[in-house]
Amino acid sequence: MANAEPFELSEPVTTRTRAVLAKRLADIVGLPSSRITPRERWIVGDLLFDVIRASDIDLRKRCAKRLSGLTDAPHRLLRTLACDEYEVAEPILADCLALSDFDMMEIARVGKLQHRLALANRENLSATVSASLAAAGETPVIERLLRNKTCVLAMPTVDHLVGMAAEEGNLAHLLIKREELRPTQAFRLFWTCEHMARAQILERFAVDRTILIDASEDIFPMAAAEDWSDPMVTRILRYIDRRQRNREAAELSPYGSLEGTLEAMAMDGALPEIVTEISTLANVDRRLVLQMVDDMAGEAIAVLCKATGLKWPSFENFWRGLGRSLTSEPVPQARKVYDSLSVEKAQTVLRYWNLSMEDKGGK
Repeated sequence: MANAEPFELSEPVTTRTRAVLAKRLADIVGLPSSRITPRERWIVGDLLFDVIRASDIDLRKRCAKRLSGLTDAPHRLLRTLACDEYEVAEPILADCLALSDFDMMEIARVGKLQHRLALANRENLSATVSASLAAAGETPVIERLLRNKTCVLAMPTVDHLVGMAAEEGNLAHLLIKREELRPTQAFRLFWTCEHMARAQILERFAVDRTILIDASEDIFPMAAAEDWSDPMVTRILRYIDRRQRNREAAELSPYGSLEGTLEAMAMDGALPEIVTEISTLANVDRRLVLQMVDDMAGEAIAVLCKATGLKWPSFENFWRGLGRSLTSEPVPQARKVYDSLSVEKAQTVLRYWNLSMEDKGGK
């Protein structure tokens, strides 16, 4: 018991000793591979792990800063520090090249918002890590991820974010700028956007189908000779076909044509039978026409009119039939869309929407 008193008196020295010990262990962990074997590094890492786990925040901060510059460090040690309080974790989250995808996914799972924000800033994030960060659905993290031009987004992640954009409209303008965005996702995103973003989507993704039409011209008579018996061929050729309107249905229509149907709509409103007739004559799913009716902007109706070869007065009839004023703000915006699109490009957009409706199934 004679040594008990001196030990009590030397306790502050022990704290400084622990700090020196931690520094020495960190120095050894950071030695190049030419001077230390992997097994030695793992052993020293385990010792340092025990030290920092029982140490105060200042010591943990110093160790994290020391280890952040390493390209080869024990992953358990790095993950522990990277999941620590943000002021400890920051240098590792920001700079450490030794973090693996697994490490970052674990940090994204157990860390706090600040940790995920820091990870979202890192360069060259893999599609796997990006997916982990997006999975939590935190808008600030997702916005930072979308602004990170060096990260990779997998298609399922983009699908998830396009779905989120319906509730978080500010994501749309960031998604539109991503190279990973595909036409089917862009035209789904269209319905959640304001006019400027809609115009950008149309400008980027409304393309003609010249190559497809030229390559498949001889397939149409082949499919007709088989009486259109293959549903998949019919579906794809309907997308490629130059014609949009259902000419056969027009011969049976009580309104005589699509133009006549819209004239009736201007007089009588969007009656269910008129909506059905528009969908039949325009050769699109009725649910798509209903979505256009419910949409308070006019761009989608402008696309329908251009794709079906309707003149601008038919748009005005459609708009009147919805009980809306021709002097309202959406009308000139819709006119810009109508004037900017060729018939073929408008058909491309309309048919993407229609295929999407068909994929949902039902009536």
